[in-house]
Amino acid sequence: MLRIVIVDDEFPIREGIAKIICKENAAFFVAGVFSNGQEALDYITTADVDVVITDIRMPTLDGLELIKCLKSAQPEIRCIIMSGFTDFEYARQALRYSAVDYLLKPIDKQQLLKLLYMLDEEKEANFDEEQRLRSGVLLSYLKSATSLCSKLPEPDFPLPFFAVHVLRSRDIEALLAQLSLAVADQGLGCPADIIDTGEGMLTLISYYADEPDASMIKQLPSRLRPLLAPVGTIQAGSSRAYSRAAQLGKAYLEAVRASDYGLYDYSAWSCYHCEDMQLPDFDIAEWFIGTKEALSEHMQVLNLPQIKADLEILFDQIKENKPSRQSILSLCQLIHDTALTGLQEWKSLYPAAAGEQLEERLLACLTFAEMKSLFLSQFLKGLEEIRAGRLQMSDRSVETVKRWLYENYDQQAELGHLASMVYLTPSYLSKLFKNETGMTITDYLIEVRLKKAKHLLKTCPDMKIHEIGCEVGYPDPAYFNKLFKRIVGVTPNEYKKINSY
Repeated sequence: MLRIVIVDDEFPIREGIAKIICKENAAFFVAGVFSNGQEALDYITTADVDVVITDIRMPTLDGLELIKCLKSAQPEIRCIIMSGFTDFEYARQALRYSAVDYLLKPIDKQQLLKLLYMLDEEKEANFDEEQRLRSGVLLSYLKSATSLCSKLPEPDFPLPFFAVHVLRSRDIEALLAQLSLAVADQGLGCPADIIDTGEGMLTLISYYADEPDASMIKQLPSRLRPLLAPVGTIQAGSSRAYSRAAQLGKAYLEAVRASDYGLYDYSAWSCYHCEDMQLPDFDIAEWFIGTKEALSEHMQVLNLPQIKADLEILFDQIKENKPSRQSILSLCQLIHDTALTGLQEWKSLYPAAAGEQLEERLLACLTFAEMKSLFLSQFLKGLEEIRAGRLQMSDRSVETVKRWLYENYDQQAELGHLASMVYLTPSYLSKLFKNETGMTITDYLIEVRLKKAKHLLKTCPDMKIHEIGCEVGYPDPAYFNKLFKRIVGVTPNEYKKINSY
């Protein structure tokens, strides 16, 4: 709303201009009409005024002196000069004192209204910019550690004390719209700032002249409840009262933790004060250590029924402690990391971007049951995809391993490495290889190596026996000779003589 003051010593003119303005737009509010500059100045010093429309020649205090005083004391007020005199000197002086424009009488209605619309847009733009800067400062305080607050500009609080409230909803835009209406209509009973702190939350900072107790702080959410009914399910949390800007971060954490208590309250409206909570957070990482090993073993062999049972038990156990949202996210991350360590395919299946998207969806959940269901469905779906891929690959796994052994017969063939190549556990690969070839992997490798050794003994007469042993992966001559004779029936040297004729 543009609050306007009209100053002219001629009654018909000032009243006529006021009538034109009031009929044009409800956003134009004529706050007062005065016959001279002194009356207007006395009023303006105690009132909220945006625009002054003033004649130049008036008794007591003329228009030029009025805008000169305003420029010195309240430079944010925009002034429009009007006069029946065409002397350019008046216009020049008016512009020197930062008048917006100089209008000749009789006033051109369209020109005046055009100016007012321009000033209204300018006020809105300035207000939006001020709010943006203020919100940025407050957001920095809310999200910063106390030790860093000394580096931030000091915010201007309208009253000495404050409390922080956070509100969650499935529809943040609708929540913001309703909150903005409540603040604009002064329906909260106290001044307040609305800050979008992200993670599916809006933060409300309420201000008080006297230090409020918990019951007074709870009154604000109570007033909000009927106003926010159209938004749907709401989770709210409130902090204690504080007075220093550096305490905004502490208050914010209290309010967030209080709102998280609503995860376990399956109602359309849940609101908790930080002093209402009885259960402190516990160390999820330390608690998880006791179950990680068994869960990891079940993941490695992709025992999906057992994994699902393990996870159901995990979530049911932590539910009893009513942990915060962040603690639940930490548990999900620990489970994810366990899969990342034990399953080679997990990283490609769930890159960092997919993890971030899942975290955003988890933060948007309003109940513990939703968070649990969402995470388990996504996690188990990933395990099922890996299992299906391994089953498809199992038909080709033995051939892949055989080919690698044939091409790399001279290298060490560690079972763990071979199993990782085909995304199987070592024990399962050994069993599968034996079933399909009738041989163990070790026996198959020996067969490949000795075939290559026999070929070299036949075709490379200049190579010494120990050189051939090294070539096929047996650098120990005695072991090579012993193994060759046991499998072939003769020593390498005898085999070479027999095949040299």
